Amino acid sequence: MPPSGNREFLTKFMASTTRRIEKAQSVIDSAEHADGKALAMEIHRIWGEAAMLDLPHLAQLAREAEATARRLGVQDTAEARIACAASFRALREGLQLEQARWTEGAESEHAVAGPRRVLVVDNSPFAARALSHVFERNGFEVRTAGTMSEVLELCSSFEPSILVTDVHMSGVDISDLCERFRAATQGRRTGIVLVSARSDAELQDCLHATGADDFVPKCAGTTAVVNRVMALAKDISS
Repeated sequence: MPPSGNREFLTKFMASTTRRIEKAQSVIDSAEHADGKALAMEIHRIWGEAAMLDLPHLAQLAREAEATARRLGVQDTAEARIACAASFRALREGLQLEQARWTEGAESEHAVAGPRRVLVVDNSPFAARALSHVFERNGFEVRTAGTMSEVLELCSSFEPSILVTDVHMSGVDISDLCERFRAATQGRRTGIVLVSARSDAELQDCLHATGADDFVPKCAGTTAVVNRVMALAKDISS
């Protein structure tokens, strides 16, 4: 929660930032040339305002969005636009979550509604630990796994509510993993979030194939993953 003295400015910030993000997104979605430098400057202002209002998660999302916009300014390619679109979407969702927490009068800006147990699955221990660290800072209980047997064991001993898994892992079929997770947690409301370097279109196909609840491109950053899980946790608990 921001200090009470900032609440009036926060209300204006939420409204104006929503409009700015939507305008930036429309530029990315259009077929016209996108001025990445101008977009980066606009997002940089959002970062400064979020930092001033003591909204660190939103500030970090803005930093990531600014970085993708600057890359777009160097070269306007389809790949750069996809990365920009993903980071802008994450920023918009982060803004919505901050607004919901403020409106509901949460005691802490890191408050998490709903299930707090998350199982992070990745072949890379470094990647799994980096993501779990961000979850822990946001009040989640987290365990990590790199194999199918570890996932099944933790489903029993840890009883996670949400599975966050990389799509590409050696020796693990993602559809089989999701199916076994659902079976192992049968009787509880659970959620699955896919994370991958694939494009949005490829991840959308994977989402349908696995029966997962949501996906986040890796280019969107770890904070975007946490924001999606926060939203999913709230849905599960409602």
